[in-house]
Amino acid sequence: MLNPKFLIVRKIKLKKIIFTAFLTIILPSSLIFGWGDKGHKLISAFAMRQLPAQMKFSDEFKAAIIAHSVDPDNRKRDDKTEGPKHFIDIDYYKEFSDGMVIMSRDTLIKLYGEQVVIKEGILPWATELTYFNLMNAFKQKDKDKVLLYSSDLAHYVADGHQPLHATINYNGQLTDQKGVHARYEIDMIDNYLFVIEKSADDQSPYYVNSIPSFIFDYIVGSNSYVEMLLSADKFASKKTDGKYDKEYYRLLWFKTKYMTITSINSAALSLSSLIYSAWVDAGKPVFEN
Repeated sequence: MLNPKFLIVRKIKLKKIIFTAFLTIILPSSLIFGWGDKGHKLISAFAMRQLPAQMKFSDEFKAAIIAHSVDPDNRKRDDKTEGPKHFIDIDYYKEFSDGMVIMSRDTLIKLYGEQVVIKEGILPWATELTYFNLMNAFKQKDKDKVLLYSSDLAHYVADGHQPLHATINYNGQLTDQKGVHARYEIDMIDNYLFVIEKSADDQSPYYVNSIPSFIFDYIVGSNSYVEMLLSADKFASKKTDGKYDKEYYRLLWFKTKYMTITSINSAALSLSSLIYSAWVDAGKPVFEN
């Protein structure tokens, strides 16, 4: 049985709640990162739709994962070790500028020191650890832990697909664009959520052979969008004389719509594929209803 604190009491079909589970009260911007509450829950909702029926995740269980996909952000209030798990300033490292990605945390620590590696973010390794925790939870048929680690994985995977979580210039502070992080991931996403909701790709999850490579691949892909996003912010800001009004967000959306929808759908497919792979690696356990 699920721990009551994780249960969604109302037993209604997922199709009726999949785009409403995330329509909750939003925390102050200073406490929200990633894609904001609504963005994180939307990505999780997209992913839950993609999971194969053979996994036998009930609608209630899927709804709980969606609802708890924002928990890692909330934990940052009390857990100082949580913050670095949400990003990696991958372009901080010289090797990245030279066209090489060091996936080994131990190797980076030897080169730069542990404090630097933590300071620049440990998102890929937090994601990998959560994946293996989820796999073990599946093996143990522990529904509470499957819920916990599926929800955490949902958050970390989504963060890995947000371009500003994969760069040292995460808030435009290096290019005189301070505040771009929240303007993009919270304000713009909230303004155009109704459009993004209709953009879901009904793709099928696939088995991931190499978890570390898979995670770093999508993080590098996110970093490749950074310049496009910052250029869009400059464009919109210049057109509106630095006023972050409705017109600014219309222009920002105009310039980033394709990138944003692609990133969100990619995040959903990555998430569903990782959850599916953890289940397969655990031996495809069958949960009792």
